Amino acid sequence: MVVGAGNSAVQVAAELAQVARVGLAGRAPVRFFPQRPLGRDLNFWLTVTGLDAAPLGRFQSRPATMAVIDDGRYRAALATGRPERRPMFTRVDGSTVAWADEGKEEVDVIILATGYLPDLDFLAPLGTLDRTGRPLHRDGASLAHPRLAHVGLEWQRSLSSTSLRGVGRDARRAARRIARELRSC
Repeated sequence: MVVGAGNSAVQVAAELAQVARVGLAGRAPVRFFPQRPLGRDLNFWLTVTGLDAAPLGRFQSRPATMAVIDDGRYRAALATGRPERRPMFTRVDGSTVAWADEGKEEVDVIILATGYLPDLDFLAPLGTLDRTGRPLHRDGASLAHPRLAHVGLEWQRSLSSTSLRGVGRDARRAARRIARELRSC
């Protein structure tokens, strides 16, 4: 049983379904976005339009969920039932998952591919987190400490802040800001 409805969950479930019986459980329906809109790779369009680097993170009060980027194979796999799409189970008891309709099913493995939030509780004593445990920052620059910066946060600055395409750009920006701060001392 793979849990999730995003890229990782769907990709892992579809690959495993080639060699085993696999369920894909999640709270939300799987949404798809084409890998090659208008014949070009999605990353091409994100780069050409500037959306990949647009500083939209400050307008995201809550990070948006992403659709599964698909070249057609994942939608086709789900359409054939390999993996089998299921609603989220309500309980786990040993190796048995229980469904809302009172049905039960034995599973060998549960893979959680649900996305993860950073655990930054160690920063709480510095006063750098909001009430939800997320860093108080603007574009990665800490609002509490001028020499503290964050990189790799979801929608830190742009859509690509958590990706290899964007984290380097955000890190360079943070390093320049900290260097300016240190020069002013």
